Amino acid sequence: MSTLHIFDFDDTLVSSESKVYVTKASGEELALSSEDYAKYSPDQGDTQDFRDFDAYPQNPEIIEPVFAELRSAIALDGPASVVILTARANPGPVRAFLDANKISKIDIITAGTSDPMAKAKYILGRVIKDSFDEVIVFEDNVRNLRTIRKELTPTGIKLKTNRVSNGRISKMSESKRIRNKITSIIDKRKRL
Repeated sequence: MSTLHIFDFDDTLVSSESKVYVTKASGEELALSSEDYAKYSPDQGDTQDFRDFDAYPQNPEIIEPVFAELRSAIALDGPASVVILTARANPGPVRAFLDANKISKIDIITAGTSDPMAKAKYILGRVIKDSFDEVIVFEDNVRNLRTIRKELTPTGIKLKTNRVSNGRISKMSESKRIRNKITSIIDKRKRL
């Protein structure tokens, strides 16, 4: 079985102080962390500035459990089966960071957009092109994970999605199981 390993960069492999700047139609400027930006819904007239993401991450900290998964994936399936798939437009800072941490020879794919469909389309295209049987994804953005799952599920490819939050990894299936259990408990209480 051949496996494609996909890792997001910001807030998945590395946390940093990099911000997305949003200027509202009123002129007010907001500085959003990657995590806050993932929850942000733009209003008409908002403009977004990703200048911090065109540079080396500000005060980067490795998210150790995910970085360990990255190293394991490279050791297990080789660098050709491992991809950093980032919303950033510029791969240079990501490459510099990985090189500084002795990770080389893996592809860095820049989506250049926060649109979840861009990542899903890349993964689908790569699976078809290289005939992978399985995809394992590490990502902090739930919208990205849901879109990837929605696009890949009909293909029959085995897919494992892992959400990274606060430096911890949780499998999306575990989250779903917990939600189902909570829903079941709530439904039982409603019937009483």
